[in-house]
Amino acid sequence: MNKAKTILCMLMICILVVSLTACGPKEGLKADSSSSTGIRKYSLGSGSVGGMFYLMGGGISTLINNKLSDKFMFTTETTGGSTANIVMIQNRDAEIGISMASACLDAINGTADWTKGVKQDKLRGMVALYPSSMTIYCLADKNINSLSDLEGKVVGLGSKGAAMDTTLRVIFDELGIKPKSIHNDGHSATANAVADGVIDAAILFQNAPWPGLLEIEGTKNLKFIALNEDEQNKIIELYSFYTKSQIAGGLYKGAPESINTLDEWNFLVVNADVPEEEVYNMTKAIYENQEELLNIHSCAKYIVPENNLNFNIPLHPGAIKYMKEIGIEVPEELIPIESK
Repeated sequence: MNKAKTILCMLMICILVVSLTACGPKEGLKADSSSSTGIRKYSLGSGSVGGMFYLMGGGISTLINNKLSDKFMFTTETTGGSTANIVMIQNRDAEIGISMASACLDAINGTADWTKGVKQDKLRGMVALYPSSMTIYCLADKNINSLSDLEGKVVGLGSKGAAMDTTLRVIFDELGIKPKSIHNDGHSATANAVADGVIDAAILFQNAPWPGLLEIEGTKNLKFIALNEDEQNKIIELYSFYTKSQIAGGLYKGAPESINTLDEWNFLVVNADVPEEEVYNMTKAIYENQEELLNIHSCAKYIVPENNLNFNIPLHPGAIKYMKEIGIEVPEELIPIESK
């Protein structure tokens, strides 16, 4: 699929997600969990418009609605991302949602500021979706060539309070990097702010190529910043859920050669109180219809049952049931307390 077709495909998915979101309950309201027909009315927390959470969330909702139409009717909620989704799941304002591994770890430990010291004990793993790459970018004419060059610059870190924003602020502190200021907005708005020269640079976690950056490269020249080995090692020492990786050369015009960076997994998570059989049915439907999600983005190639072993929080019994059914042994650390 060429870049133009990729962007067109994403635009079509965005339209679909908007239509799903418009007919769903407003954020902050409890989802209606039953109906006279026996169909569960559930919500899925996604992300900001244009981001991968938003696209994948809409695709997963559509898949479940189509394949399990006699059991579920999902609406997709536009949210601030991982931390917002986890809070909604904990409070049962959404049944499932998408989260980065970093937010999952903070949630179960209750360590990040956004948890207010409360362990999010209702959070369970369902489906490992895809790893996303730390992508540092700016306009090509900016005097920014390394992570340390973000010192004294205005840097975009996505939505305020989201997992990426929280984690990267800690990384800056630990590496002694002091940006002039932090710009918080959704991924698409942040990318436009870079393109318009409103901010100096931005960092996002996406599976390359991200259509938002491809669109900007249609009119602007971008530069992509690599991490050196020392930076990779220091960040992994801080957060063990990161792994060394590369953004392949040629995916962006501004990155003809491979770029050294870090990857972090993104997970589909679920409230522990959703019945085991329901989570089993949803998990099974997602894995057995992976090709439909591949039509949204190639990152869906990672949606295979074996990758559930990458979770850093306990799995839901419904997900475990499916994994055991197909012969995958689930390690003790992924077994939730309710199954012991």
